Amino acid sequence: MLNVVICDDTHSESIRDAVEPIINELSIGKIVMVEKSPDKVLEYINYNKAPTVYFLDIELNSYINGIHMARLIREKDSFSYIVFITAHEEFAFLTYKYKLNVLDYIVKPVNNEDIKYCIESICKLENQKKVKEDDAQKDYILNIKSGWKQYRIDVRDITYIEVIKNKIIIHVETGQISFFSTLKDFRDKLSSVGFKSIVVCHKSYMVNLKKVSCIDKNNIIMKNGDRCPISRRYKRVIMDAFNS
Repeated sequence: MLNVVICDDTHSESIRDAVEPIINELSIGKIVMVEKSPDKVLEYINYNKAPTVYFLDIELNSYINGIHMARLIREKDSFSYIVFITAHEEFAFLTYKYKLNVLDYIVKPVNNEDIKYCIESICKLENQKKVKEDDAQKDYILNIKSGWKQYRIDVRDITYIEVIKNKIIIHVETGQISFFSTLKDFRDKLSSVGFKSIVVCHKSYMVNLKKVSCIDKNNIIMKNGDRCPISRRYKRVIMDAFNS
C-alpha cells in the first residue's frame, strides 16, 4: 500500500477530491497528508520510510517550490512516485536537468481523467514490481540424481543443457552434472518449476537466455564463452525472446 501526499497552495482540496475515490477504488493506498504549505511535507520527507506518491505543485507561494521539494525527496528516496501539478508545462525541462525521475505532469485546471490515468499507471508499475519480487522469492530448485549423488540445482544457475543420446549434461558456472533422461522428460521437469528462460535452440541443446552474451549466424555464445549450436527452426523465436 502506498501513502499519498498532496501539496498545492491553491487547489489541494480539489486534488484530494479527485485522487481519493480513485485510490479507494483501486485499493492502492491512502492519503496521509494534504497541505497548502511545504513545512509538514518537508518533515514527512525527513522521517518517512513508506513508499509514497507525491502530488506537488511546482509553483508554491512559499520559500521553497515543488522542484526543490522533489530534489529533497530524491536525496532520501529513489523509489517513491513524484507527480507535478502545474499551470506551466515549460517547467518540465527542469526535472530532466535535476534528474528527478518524475512520473507525470498534470496541467491545471486538474482533470479527473488525467488523475485517473496517472494512478492507473502507478498501479501497473506496482504490479510489475510485485511480479519481480515474487519471481525473486520463487523456489526454482530441481532435484537431480546422478549415480549415487543427489543434487539440488537452482535452475537460474544453469548456463546450458546438452543432450547426448539419453544422457543429459547440465552446465553450470561451477562445472557440470550428468545423468540419464530423455530431453522430453527433462523439459517437463523444467516446466514444473515454472522457469521460462531455458529454451530449446537445437535438437541436442537448451540454453538459459539470461546467460547468453550474443547470437551469431549458427551459434549462441554464452557469457562464459561456451558456444551452443542454433537450428534455423528455433532461431527466430530465440532471437525475439533474446531481444525482448
